[in-house]
Amino acid sequence: MRIRNWRRHVVSILVWWALITLVLALAGVAGGQPVTLPGCAAAAAFLLALGEAGHWLRQRLRIRRAR
Repeated sequence: MRIRNWRRHVVSILVWWALITLVLALAGVAGGQPVTLPGCAAAAAFLLALGEAGHWLRQRLRIRRAR
């Protein structure tokens, strides 16, 4: 991966992480639940890790089918 693409990927993940953290925090407040920002950030990081793993797996399967 080239440096420019790598930076774009990192920035994209950071932006998604921040947005998911915000959505989780707002959903918790709207639901009347006690919300901690570190807890929402950890949950968002977990969701992003799952999404990235799924994306990686989908790419690997697509490459394998193309052979």
